[in-house]
Amino acid sequence: MAANLKTFRAVRGWSQAKLAEKAGISTQHIGMIETKIKFPSSAMIERLAKALSIDPAELFYREIDPETMRKNAEKAVIEDLGEAFCSMINDFVKEKIKKLDDEASVEDK
Repeated sequence: MAANLKTFRAVRGWSQAKLAEKAGISTQHIGMIETKIKFPSSAMIERLAKALSIDPAELFYREIDPETMRKNAEKAVIEDLGEAFCSMINDFVKEKIKKLDDEASVEDK
Protein backbone atom coordinates (compact mmCIF):
# COMPACT_ATOMS: atom_id res chain seq x y z
CA MET A 1 0.00 0.00 0.00
CA ALA A 2 2.79 2.42 0.88
CA ALA A 3 4.54 1.91 -2.46
CA ASN A 4 1.31 2.37 -4.38
CA LEU A 5 0.51 5.57 -2.49
CA LYS A 6 3.95 6.94 -3.29
CA THR A 7 3.62 5.89 -6.95
CA PHE A 8 0.19 7.48 -7.41
CA ARG A 9 1.51 10.66 -5.79
CA ALA A 10 4.68 10.72 -7.87
CA VAL A 11 2.86 10.10 -11.17
CA ARG A 12 0.91 13.28 -10.51
CA GLY A 13 4.11 15.17 -9.82
CA TRP A 14 2.90 15.89 -6.31
CA SER A 15 5.11 16.33 -3.29
CA GLN A 16 4.14 14.79 0.02
CA ALA A 17 3.08 18.30 1.06
CA LYS A 18 0.69 18.61 -1.90
CA LEU A 19 -0.95 15.26 -1.15
CA ALA A 20 -1.14 16.15 2.53
CA GLU A 21 -2.86 19.43 1.67
CA LYS A 22 -5.36 17.71 -0.65
CA ALA A 23 -6.11 15.00 1.92
CA GLY A 24 -6.22 17.39 4.87
CA ILE A 25 -3.46 15.71 6.88
CA SER A 26 0.11 16.54 7.81
CA THR A 27 3.08 16.03 5.51
CA GLN A 28 4.72 14.07 8.32
CA HIS A 29 1.79 11.64 8.36
CA ILE A 30 2.14 11.05 4.59
CA GLY A 31 5.85 10.36 5.10
CA MET A 32 5.13 7.87 7.87
CA ILE A 33 2.59 6.04 5.70
CA GLU A 34 4.92 5.92 2.70
CA THR A 35 7.80 4.60 4.83
CA LYS A 36 5.53 2.05 6.54
CA ILE A 37 5.97 3.57 9.99
CA LYS A 38 2.21 3.97 10.27
CA PHE A 39 -0.66 2.21 8.57
CA PRO A 40 -3.60 4.49 7.78
CA SER A 41 -7.07 3.94 9.17
CA SER A 42 -9.88 3.10 6.76
CA ALA A 43 -11.07 6.72 7.00
CA MET A 44 -7.57 7.93 6.13
CA ILE A 45 -7.39 5.54 3.18
CA GLU A 46 -10.67 7.02 1.92
CA ARG A 47 -9.28 10.57 2.26
CA LEU A 48 -6.05 9.68 0.47
CA ALA A 49 -7.92 7.94 -2.35
CA LYS A 50 -10.29 10.88 -2.73
CA ALA A 51 -7.36 13.30 -2.86
CA LEU A 52 -5.74 11.15 -5.56
CA SER A 53 -9.06 10.66 -7.43
CA ILE A 54 -8.76 6.89 -7.25
CA ASP A 55 -10.75 4.02 -5.82
CA PRO A 56 -9.38 3.11 -2.36
CA ALA A 57 -8.86 -0.48 -3.52
CA GLU A 58 -6.27 0.75 -6.03
CA LEU A 59 -3.93 1.49 -3.15
CA PHE A 60 -3.81 -2.24 -2.44
CA TYR A 61 -3.30 -3.66 -5.95
CA ARG A 62 -0.18 -5.79 -6.23
CA GLU A 63 0.54 -4.45 -9.69
CA ILE A 64 -0.81 -1.14 -10.81
CA ASP A 65 -1.99 -1.06 -14.41
CA PRO A 66 -0.02 1.74 -16.11
CA GLU A 67 -3.03 2.75 -18.25
CA THR A 68 -5.24 3.09 -15.18
CA MET A 69 -2.55 5.10 -13.44
CA ARG A 70 -2.16 7.38 -16.47
CA LYS A 71 -5.91 8.00 -16.66
CA ASN A 72 -6.06 8.76 -12.95
CA ALA A 73 -3.12 11.15 -13.24
CA GLU A 74 -4.83 12.93 -16.16
CA LYS A 75 -8.02 13.22 -14.11
CA ALA A 76 -6.08 14.75 -11.21
CA VAL A 77 -4.39 17.25 -13.53
CA ILE A 78 -7.76 18.24 -14.99
CA GLU A 79 -9.15 18.73 -11.47
CA ASP A 80 -6.14 20.88 -10.54
CA LEU A 81 -6.60 22.96 -13.69
CA GLY A 82 -10.29 23.34 -12.87
CA GLU A 83 -9.47 24.61 -9.38
CA ALA A 84 -6.87 27.02 -10.77
CA PHE A 85 -9.32 28.28 -13.41
CA CYS A 86 -12.06 28.86 -10.81
CA SER A 87 -9.60 30.74 -8.63
CA MET A 88 -8.51 32.86 -11.58
CA ILE A 89 -12.12 33.68 -12.51
CA ASN A 90 -12.92 34.50 -8.89
CA ASP A 91 -9.96 36.91 -8.72
CA PHE A 92 -11.00 38.50 -12.03
CA VAL A 93 -14.58 39.04 -10.84
CA LYS A 94 -13.41 40.51 -7.52
CA GLU A 95 -11.11 42.91 -9.41
CA LYS A 96 -13.94 44.02 -11.71
CA ILE A 97 -16.32 44.55 -8.78
CA LYS A 98 -13.69 46.60 -6.97
CA LYS A 99 -13.14 48.69 -10.09
CA LEU A 100 -16.89 49.30 -10.47
CA ASP A 101 -17.16 50.20 -6.77
CA ASP A 102 -14.23 52.62 -7.13
CA GLU A 103 -15.82 54.25 -10.19
CA ALA A 104 -19.18 54.52 -8.43
CA SER A 105 -17.57 56.20 -5.39
CA VAL A 106 -15.82 58.73 -7.67
CA GLU A 107 -19.15 59.54 -9.38
CA ASP A 108 -20.84 60.01 -5.99
CA LYS A 109 -18.39 62.75 -5.05
